[in-house]
Amino acid sequence: MKKLLLATAVAALSVSAANAAPTVYGKVFLTLDAIEADDGFAGNVGNSDERTQLRSNSSRIGLKGSEALTANTDVVYQLEYGVDVDNDSDQFYSRDTFIGLENAQYGKVLAGRLTTIDDNINFTNVASGGVLGDDAILSSFDAPRANNSFAYFSPENNGMQFMAMYVMDEDNLTSVTDYADEDGNFDERDAFALAAKYEVAQVKAGASYIQSGDSKIARINGSYDIAPQLTVAALYQMADYAAADEKENTFTVSGQMKTATPWTTYAQADVTQNYAGFEDADAYRVLAGGKYAFNAATTGHLYGAYANLDDGSDDADGFGLGGGIEYKF
Repeated sequence: MKKLLLATAVAALSVSAANAAPTVYGKVFLTLDAIEADDGFAGNVGNSDERTQLRSNSSRIGLKGSEALTANTDVVYQLEYGVDVDNDSDQFYSRDTFIGLENAQYGKVLAGRLTTIDDNINFTNVASGGVLGDDAILSSFDAPRANNSFAYFSPENNGMQFMAMYVMDEDNLTSVTDYADEDGNFDERDAFALAAKYEVAQVKAGASYIQSGDSKIARINGSYDIAPQLTVAALYQMADYAAADEKENTFTVSGQMKTATPWTTYAQADVTQNYAGFEDADAYRVLAGGKYAFNAATTGHLYGAYANLDDGSDDADGFGLGGGIEYKF
């Protein structure tokens, strides 16, 4: 009888553990940016006067977790929402929110609002804070979020992983690939995407392809650890929008170096031809900065950037310096 009671108690504890509360996580990233830029520059600048901005950078809060359904399959879920800690507008907007199944042998399937899978083929972007051009490569298309989406991620095998994505157009829109709005929305015709990446030792490489109607975006990317402290990377992306005049071509190179101190330094250069598909609309940006690790959760940031956008008839320049603090929990 005592053994039966003990077994029942153990089983009860196991059920409690399997139904454990979700993990609460998030990030608060606030910066102070001093910017001087010409009116018309693409990005967070729209004024020719010198301005100082207090900016929230992808600050968020979320819940995530998993629960075993069988010995090899879990249900997984995430509810993540963006918050702007510097103001009271547009709070708790949806970021990646999904539910799915994960199997140890066959991989993971997710459904909901998801970041497009080209985000998994991004070993080059080191921009932090996004003083000019935001915290992304300087391109009209860079990993927006897709509503009404399904994504598949294969298990990793000897460093290889494959991904696929399908985006439903529930509204029967007539437009094709849009440029992501200020919240990163990607809401358009049915779209699909394929990607593969290889990560082993000091090498990371991958490629992705997205198609929506007659619009196509292809990316190749790779990075190499020259030394344990030094990493270099390069990216090329082609965006062929159905309604555009020309193909957009983006080239990005970057380097990141860890020092003997808590500082990590980085630099990045972006060059884009025919920005957003407009003929002779060229853009470039150079940035450099440093990250100081106070501890595992808290990072200090200092950075600067110069950018230029020439649409063929007007030439807009921007320069900015910034710094801030980032806390993850």
